[in-house]
Amino acid sequence: MNISLRQMRAFAAVTQSGSFTGAARQLSLTQSAVSMLVQQLEQELHLQLFDRSRTAITLTEAGKNLLPLAQRILEDVRQVVDGASEIRALRRGFLRVATSQMMACTWVASVLTEFGAQHPGISLRLKDAVADDVVDTVRHGAVELGIGPERATGDDVTRSFLMNVPIRLVCPKGHPAYERASVSWKDLRDERWISYSHEFGRHVERALHTHGHDFSLNTASDVGFLTTALALAGHGMGVLLAPEYARSFADNFGVRFVPLRSPAIQREYFVYQRKGQSLSPAAQTFLQMLRLRGGGARRAGKAAAAD
Repeated sequence: MNISLRQMRAFAAVTQSGSFTGAARQLSLTQSAVSMLVQQLEQELHLQLFDRSRTAITLTEAGKNLLPLAQRILEDVRQVVDGASEIRALRRGFLRVATSQMMACTWVASVLTEFGAQHPGISLRLKDAVADDVVDTVRHGAVELGIGPERATGDDVTRSFLMNVPIRLVCPKGHPAYERASVSWKDLRDERWISYSHEFGRHVERALHTHGHDFSLNTASDVGFLTTALALAGHGMGVLLAPEYARSFADNFGVRFVPLRSPAIQREYFVYQRKGQSLSPAAQTFLQMLRLRGGGARRAGKAAAAD
């Protein structure tokens, strides 16, 4: 059976207007085109829908029974079209994003706030996880976009550069570096380091080795989350290294983020998405916003590196 929406629209229009001429005006078609559409529908259904006479056209009993079904289908189609329009216009839909827990409550939170203010009809699904889990969250389809530091992706996930984030020394009040404008790595060799990510520690050591520094972070305390590390630093348990975006927590834990020099180091952050997967309009718009905000972070990172 090959029934079309055009045929059902013609059937409903003839019923509403009471004539083929009125339906033709309503549908912006010729009278013969409307008549042909109705005849095609009757042939497909093997039912006569209208009784035709020289003076009037009336629904048959079969037509009366089928009309509500046709109207329901046309209404469903109208709702699909309206829904698609609302999704394109970002008046409805979902934004599903994954990022690390600390980035989720700092830099990404600020971008999401801006996005939400501009598009209040979009519902947010934010997966805050450890950085190592961001790529897998994207891979399994739980989110459309992942934001995080460099990680291996495999063949089914792609990544694109987002921004460079400066790495800072975090120290408590009373530490020799607390009041300084910046601190050199050579002054940090005897520090008691608080570690919260072995991968991050290896990244820092590799970056320093690239600049000719044979530097090792001697771990005094090992914790699972950056917030815990900040709390320990605030209580004088040692110092740590942290990305610049975590600076907003400095006052909460009584610490200061001090720029590093000789060399200043940064970390690359990327946007991850499933290979071959089309992004929703909400995700496309959010990605554009991320890149605009990330551009500012890149400029700040270059300035820090120059210092």
